[in-house]
Amino acid sequence: MAELQDSVSPQARRILLENASFSDFCERLCAVHSNWELKRPDVPGCDAEFRHARMGDTDFTDVQVGFGLSGQRTNSQIQRANDVFFGVILMLAGGQRLIQDGQEIDLQPGDISVWDASRPAQFSSTGSVRQISVLVPHKKLKLYSSNIEDVCAQRINGRSGLGLLLASHLQALSVVLSTSDDIDHASTEAATLDLVSAAIRPDKAGDYKSSIHKTMLRRVQDYIINNLRDPNLSPATIASVFRISPRYLHKLFEASDYTLSEWVLQRRLLACQSSLKDPALNHMTITEIAFNWGFNSAPYFSRVYRQNFGTTPSGTRAAQNEFGGK
Repeated sequence: MAELQDSVSPQARRILLENASFSDFCERLCAVHSNWELKRPDVPGCDAEFRHARMGDTDFTDVQVGFGLSGQRTNSQIQRANDVFFGVILMLAGGQRLIQDGQEIDLQPGDISVWDASRPAQFSSTGSVRQISVLVPHKKLKLYSSNIEDVCAQRINGRSGLGLLLASHLQALSVVLSTSDDIDHASTEAATLDLVSAAIRPDKAGDYKSSIHKTMLRRVQDYIINNLRDPNLSPATIASVFRISPRYLHKLFEASDYTLSEWVLQRRLLACQSSLKDPALNHMTITEIAFNWGFNSAPYFSRVYRQNFGTTPSGTRAAQNEFGGK
């Protein structure tokens, strides 16, 4: 195995691997891209090149890998590293599939995307790839782009408009950061994040993002309906099941007529109303029916039931029994 390391400044370094072991490759990759569970490729040795530089609080990487590779970032990796950053990706060569928050995209040269290190993710490629990444702490990037979470695992065009301006800037950084030690890293970081916030916005994802949100919303709603009886059903548990953030989960419901909590409440009330009208369930008390559908307070159930249907639960049952007895 041959390994070359050089450095022009304390902030920048380059590592070249030739016919390296997979374990050494994993160590080098995770050193610049945090912890990943990588699948061993079907190659005798690993060829790769890593360029890494630091700009203030932001890490810049330019990685070339000479073989197909796949990996996943699980909760165990996330907890072990305790990373809280966003990764902005620019594909320069090859293709890569990115999966996060139930969304899946295929990135080609010229495409830009974002992934969140604090949530599970997967990637895969079938051949050689080269990509530039900017790894920015959550708090810092949100100062520039408060809605950055909304474009995770979305495809942004880096071949025209502001996307092209950002892509050109990142490619120039790869040269400048690795060959010069006299740049102002704080100013370079600020300029980079200004371009990121301008080029990567929710509206840039277009109809693709809208269709993905609608699909995810339907999946979440189906899950809620199938788990209405669970008294522990909550935004946190739902988000955990779908491996999305609670903020993103609430965002899915913004285009509907109800918030997440309102939607769950309405479905539970409708289920209770149906049960109260069912003669086969007359042996169950009203409280038993309410608790059977996930409520945990009889007074609260009675109050919201009356607010929504204009009658009490007992009134619904009495009216149904009277109608059924005629």
